[in-house]
Amino acid sequence: MSVHAEYGRALDALLFGLQRLGAPEARGWAAELVEARVSQNLDLGTAATLCMGVLDHIDEVRSLSSQTGIGPDLDPLREPFDHLRAHCRAVLGLSEETPQAD
Repeated sequence: MSVHAEYGRALDALLFGLQRLGAPEARGWAAELVEARVSQNLDLGTAATLCMGVLDHIDEVRSLSSQTGIGPDLDPLREPFDHLRAHCRAVLGLSEETPQAD
């Protein structure tokens, strides 16, 4: 499986979760994530950087990166959010301990 394909699958999983929410902000996040797809004009690194920005916006509202046991453990977005975030961080060469540069 290619890194590009896995990125796309992880992004699609979060998009599916956002569609199921049906909340107004979810539609906006989904539109931003669609813009973070790898394409002929957008390489994987740039897409992952854009995606991390969207994930930060989602996290500001839903606190999905909070430590397990606190925060929204049962949030349906938590698993696809964590998976996509981990994938983006790997693409960008960031460890969990490395803060993302703004």
